[in-house]
Amino acid sequence: MTMESSGDKSAPAQVPSRPDEHETAGSGQLSGPQEMPNQPDEHDAAGSEQVLGPPERFPMFRQAVVSGVGVRLPETFGRLSFRELDEPKRYFTIPISIDQAGIIAGLLAGVKPPRPMMGDLFCEVMAAYDFSLAVVQITGVENGVYLAQVTFTTATGRPKMFPCRPSDGIILALGQPLPVPILVDEDLFE
Repeated sequence: MTMESSGDKSAPAQVPSRPDEHETAGSGQLSGPQEMPNQPDEHDAAGSEQVLGPPERFPMFRQAVVSGVGVRLPETFGRLSFRELDEPKRYFTIPISIDQAGIIAGLLAGVKPPRPMMGDLFCEVMAAYDFSLAVVQITGVENGVYLAQVTFTTATGRPKMFPCRPSDGIILALGQPLPVPILVDEDLFE
């Protein structure tokens, strides 16, 4: 049995069989800012200083929309699906907690809870301090943990980036009065 919220139905996705509430098939630990790959030590074997070069790969991001959220019984987790805005309009699905799936389904359906949820509170604090959510980026997967970051802009226009769970970033994005771009690392699409 499948429960799906509004949005496109995605093609079947490879999803870990039992992720926990931290969108992972593993430990559930979130990492901070990621280190640049392929950075050598300050000194090579001969003891001379090395100049750090660019990373092996710069991620390419594609703009996406939330295409659906649901639970496929008897699974014990939700699924959050994204679809590329531009061709070839591929899909990407991540596991999320049942609680997060319910919140996102309510936001997609326009349901207003009787009391403010945590995302609602955070949006009110953002408005009170004159900063806004500029973009949500789903940046990759590491050891079974999906990684994301949100970028806020202050009243002066200065950007601030913070790591987050993808579902938390999406909840913040869907709670904004204006649409917020969702960018997904191209390598994550099917």
